[in-house]
Amino acid sequence: MKVAAIQMNSSDSVSDNLNLLDSLLAVACQQDNSLVLLPENFAFMGHPKQLVQEVMEDFNDGPIQSYVADKAKEYGLWVVAGSIPIKNHDQSKSRARCIIVDASGALVSYYDKIHLFDVVVNGKTYNESSYIEPGSTPKSVQTPWFKLGLSICYDVRFPELYRSKTYQDSDLIVVPAAFTVETGKAHWQTLLSSRAIENLCYVMASAQWGKHYGKRTTYGHSMIVDPWGEIKDVLPTGNGVVSTEINLELIAETRATFPALSHRKIETNG
Repeated sequence: MKVAAIQMNSSDSVSDNLNLLDSLLAVACQQDNSLVLLPENFAFMGHPKQLVQEVMEDFNDGPIQSYVADKAKEYGLWVVAGSIPIKNHDQSKSRARCIIVDASGALVSYYDKIHLFDVVVNGKTYNESSYIEPGSTPKSVQTPWFKLGLSICYDVRFPELYRSKTYQDSDLIVVPAAFTVETGKAHWQTLLSSRAIENLCYVMASAQWGKHYGKRTTYGHSMIVDPWGEIKDVLPTGNGVVSTEINLELIAETRATFPALSHRKIETNG
């Protein structure tokens, strides 16, 4: 079966972003994909204050989530919806929640971003923990085709997450992201390829690209990497779709001929 990752240049207009998303989902559907990954912050890339005051919504009861469910049903796609700002017990912060919706529009599962981007890059400070409450639970999902491991953006820098018991035997790991240009140029491809090679599975990353609110610029380069670390498709810039066939036989063959996972000596709980 085929999977796809959507790349977007999202703005601070939810309606504009959802209209763009619709056009890209139509493309993914025309390509006969069965599952589609959306980028982090696909519905809103704007000021954190606006996100908390105007955009975040109740879980399983909000316009962004309803839109995703409706489009999944319309196009007959499983949709892994990057991240959506969901209300938290602390109303000054949201959860960065990835929801998984099946082709009937039903909610299957969700994952809250665990690792928050609190760093200084080239003199610019990023402080996600000031407006996002971190999750604490690794999540994977059994789809009709394969096991899917969930993560969001900065999570990709923490290999122990993907070695937890929750992710064991995952066939595809997803990484919806909004990497900065600086960190993207230096690390993006290396991180994605490393996670694929380490876990002998496919890794699919959907990215934001280009200029957003203020001076924020994201790297793009949505891509899909196979279990041997080979890039199957990549989109450096522009709104669009990357896609590939998930070859379960290749995963099995790679794990059989190169059984690194069975050679592990240190176990990771979770």
